[in-house]
Amino acid sequence: MPPGLTDSPRTEQTDIVLIMPIRKPDYRARHRALSHEAAHAQGDSHSPETIIPQDLPAPRGKPELIQSDAALIDLLTELRQTGSFAYDSEFIGESSYHPRLCLIQVATTTRIALIDPLSGIDLTPFWKLLADPSVEKIVHAGAQDIEPVARLFGQPARNVLDTQIMAGFCAMAYPTSLAKLIAELTGVSLEKGSTLTFWEQRPLSNKQIRYAADDVRYLPAAAMELKKRLEITGHTDWARIECDLLCDPSNYGFNPETAFEKVRGVGGLEPRELNVLRELVLWRDAMAREVDSPARSFLRDEVLIDLSRAMPRKREQLNKIRNLPRPVIDQHAQTLLVLIERGASASTDGVQVLRGIEPTPTERFQADALWTTAQAICIGQSIDPALVTSSKEISLLYRHLLDGTDPSDLRIMKSWRKQALADKLIRVYRDRETINFRWPG
Repeated sequence: MPPGLTDSPRTEQTDIVLIMPIRKPDYRARHRALSHEAAHAQGDSHSPETIIPQDLPAPRGKPELIQSDAALIDLLTELRQTGSFAYDSEFIGESSYHPRLCLIQVATTTRIALIDPLSGIDLTPFWKLLADPSVEKIVHAGAQDIEPVARLFGQPARNVLDTQIMAGFCAMAYPTSLAKLIAELTGVSLEKGSTLTFWEQRPLSNKQIRYAADDVRYLPAAAMELKKRLEITGHTDWARIECDLLCDPSNYGFNPETAFEKVRGVGGLEPRELNVLRELVLWRDAMAREVDSPARSFLRDEVLIDLSRAMPRKREQLNKIRNLPRPVIDQHAQTLLVLIERGASASTDGVQVLRGIEPTPTERFQADALWTTAQAICIGQSIDPALVTSSKEISLLYRHLLDGTDPSDLRIMKSWRKQALADKLIRVYRDRETINFRWPG
């Protein structure tokens, strides 16, 4: 039924209160070089210390640099006794298969320190602390920061609070940058400019030290304020569930079953082409690991798509694939041809194309209307819609509802998202609930 048209009585009512391309490695290398040069241009004249408002619970002074096992154990003992600390890391990800960890920052309300992973210290005790559920860890957009825990320690990080996620449940934009969040919650303006720099080079400049320290200095204070706001919105439990999902090891690493689905351009491939792509993606990952290179730097996604479509059977046909590097052809031509033949010959039974049904203009309008309704329901609960779902997922939900098929595999139908949005949205769609809009004040 088109939105806004009804001839049946409503049985429930919801009041909605309205409350306010991956860049190439050479570019990143040049950017790092310029940023690194700027960070060292002022020598020691750039103060590593930050002026902090008197009433703000944040550590003062220059951070300690931890470069020995004894100093690390002393620091971790205090962090464990405190029971909560902020955590961030600096790494370089464009030159190796796994990002190279270059610096670790930690802070409580009274102490701040920089741990130097390049000094030869044993980080196992630190990873153990991150996996300890009895100690709270505060991060901001921390997915890449907590990924190494499971990979290097064999256990996932636990008891992690992500301030970016917390803010999304408190009538604040999601995602939002650390600088903007800290400015609103504490009134402090963070100095930026050293995100991309050669963090693996020593010594660190005063500017680098200050930038790294400020990434965690104000997180404990920000988390305190966000916890208060979560209590007001009533979303403390939902925020905790979402932060726990961030720590799930299945979010990270290479999944051989689904990796091909993440290749850009996969939506246009037919079943046989998808079988070829699957073979090529598995091989690319293995080779990238072997040469210690990011997979997409070793062989770009568009090259895999072109190979999957063209399915070359002879070496000379490989030369016609745009942007397929000559060294790859010279060293791996026979392997590529074997993989392509294997994928092309595999059964297509059960292989589903990864593109949706093209909607009619009326269906597109109604799916957009459902998305608008979903946004209103989220905003009315002080939750940023982007934290809950997306227009693409709502379009998939609409297609399930339209066709009478089971939508339970969608993320929106699971956990807190189902309670916060999906159940309400489906009741609206089925004409069992109305929404009233008001904007107090």
